[in-house]
Amino acid sequence: MSDIQNLIMNGTGNSSGGLYNKVKVRGDATISDNLECNIFKTLGTVDILGNVKADKFDVYGEAEIRGNIHSEEIKIFGTLAIGGSAHIEKAKIWGTLTVEDKMKGETADVKGSVIVNGDLEAENFFSNGLFEIKGMLNADRTEIGLRFGSSKANEIVGEKITVKRKSMLIPFQKSNGCLHAQIIEGNEIYLEYTEADLVRGHSVHIGPGCEIRKVEYHSDFSCSSDSSVKEHHKI
Repeated sequence: MSDIQNLIMNGTGNSSGGLYNKVKVRGDATISDNLECNIFKTLGTVDILGNVKADKFDVYGEAEIRGNIHSEEIKIFGTLAIGGSAHIEKAKIWGTLTVEDKMKGETADVKGSVIVNGDLEAENFFSNGLFEIKGMLNADRTEIGLRFGSSKANEIVGEKITVKRKSMLIPFQKSNGCLHAQIIEGNEIYLEYTEADLVRGHSVHIGPGCEIRKVEYHSDFSCSSDSSVKEHHKI
């Protein structure tokens, strides 16, 4: 897209959307239709009333997309709200991301907070922040570091699922992070500070701080003395 014009919006302005190489927003902007570009960056506030297709999409301020987004790479240092679905191959979230529908991609790396009202599907899901997945979190590899607050997912499914409580970055401050899920199902599962109705897997190991109603396992199972598992069955 190097031969296509750029769109630079300073102060308060409006654009009808369209096809661009680079889009940069400094101020308060509204884009009233679909937007397609190579690189998008906002340092201010932008409201996009249509769908977005962008190779790179960086948010340092606030952005709202009323439709869907398709992007190869997104970096969020501020706030991004998506009114439809999100197809993001590589998402790195230091700020806040909200998706009204489903989210899909290769890798989601959460250091801030994410809310997805549908399912989240990825090859890799990494979190050291907070998340709420109201549908299913489905990833081949899931690594969750619990530092603060309560992360939630209706169902977590994957090949390898690891949940560990991490130490706080602030000295002498105790971590109190926890995870709540209805169902956790995978091949290799290790959990800490997790509440779940059902955990099912080939190999299931329950670390400290867990409250699990039922565990079903195929190969091996262990449970920390600091955790509660009401019933467990080899299947």
